[in-house]
Amino acid sequence: MAKEKPKEDKTLFEAFSWSCADMKLLLITLFALCSVATLFQFFPSSPGFSSSAITSCFSKLPSALSQPLDRPSPAPSFHALRSEQLQSDSVVKRAFNPVGSAAYLFVQMGAYRGGPDSFAVVGLASKPLHVFAKPQFSCEWQPRGGDSNSSFASGYAILPDWGYGRVYTVLVVNCTFPSDVGLDGSGGRLVVHATTGGGGDRAVQAEERFVAAEEAPGAVNASVFTAPSKYAYLYCSSSLYGNLSPQRVREWMAYHARLFGERSHFVFHDAGGVHPGVMEVLRPWAEKGLVTLQDIREQERFDGYYHNQFLVVNDCLHRYRFMAKWIFFFDVDEFIYLPPKTNLGSLLASLSGYTQFTIEQMPMSSQLCRASDYGKTAK
Repeated sequence: MAKEKPKEDKTLFEAFSWSCADMKLLLITLFALCSVATLFQFFPSSPGFSSSAITSCFSKLPSALSQPLDRPSPAPSFHALRSEQLQSDSVVKRAFNPVGSAAYLFVQMGAYRGGPDSFAVVGLASKPLHVFAKPQFSCEWQPRGGDSNSSFASGYAILPDWGYGRVYTVLVVNCTFPSDVGLDGSGGRLVVHATTGGGGDRAVQAEERFVAAEEAPGAVNASVFTAPSKYAYLYCSSSLYGNLSPQRVREWMAYHARLFGERSHFVFHDAGGVHPGVMEVLRPWAEKGLVTLQDIREQERFDGYYHNQFLVVNDCLHRYRFMAKWIFFFDVDEFIYLPPKTNLGSLLASLSGYTQFTIEQMPMSSQLCRASDYGKTAK
């Protein structure tokens, strides 16, 4: 004896049948209405009734049907456009409407004193602009209370990574004034004037004016430029990124902290590589006052060579130049090696007559690495 189907299945089947019937009725109705709209195109138009009105009505029908009945359609996001203007003599003034953003004239990272009369402004600039035009920079020192007694100087542009940058290139603007500025304790601010420098026959030069540095009253201690340095050695890291190995960072830090000694300091720049494991390694050293971590992850917004490492090391150089006798620049996968019976102090004493020196590189023996760690990390 055949069993009767459950009531739930029968109800579901009936609902599905009615649903198909409704769909069929809807399609027949739409077909009929479209046919009527097509026939109306051949009828003469009347003031109150036209085929275009019916066509317009049907063109809005699918979008209206696609919207939920209980929710209004969201307002579109748009940019307001400047319209054309008709001027005298039948001249039409056209409008150019920018959307988005192109490369900036200057992206500042820092500004630091280079002495009683000078500053260094560190940042990024549009490389195509420096290739095809001649941007100009000038500097103004405004004492606190007004710009009536301002001092002016030409800005000397330095491009440290020329040939490496792509959309952006590193730019250091040196501002050296004819005399000391801001040493009377009154405070003031450094203003930079930057122009795009229209090349060739271009008459239009866009100009930007921005405050690069501000000094509060009494903030400058002129003795810092001549006093003995706080640190004997200071290390400036390149941009740290990728999957750094905490074990390797721990080994590197312990080795160089002992090599440089107590009067040393380490500055690391986190471009995404200081993950929690690496942070756990650096935290004890930071608590001892030996490590400063700079978060530079925002620099990834601006296209530059190797995570903008030239920008980072230049910023570190000018930021700490009066705080250390020697500043070192090398990566965390490199170790300073001294031959036996040689110490760092005597070596650098023999180089005291030089403003800079380079360190010869040599491959590290693979015998120094543990085979059991191979493949665990990317670096």
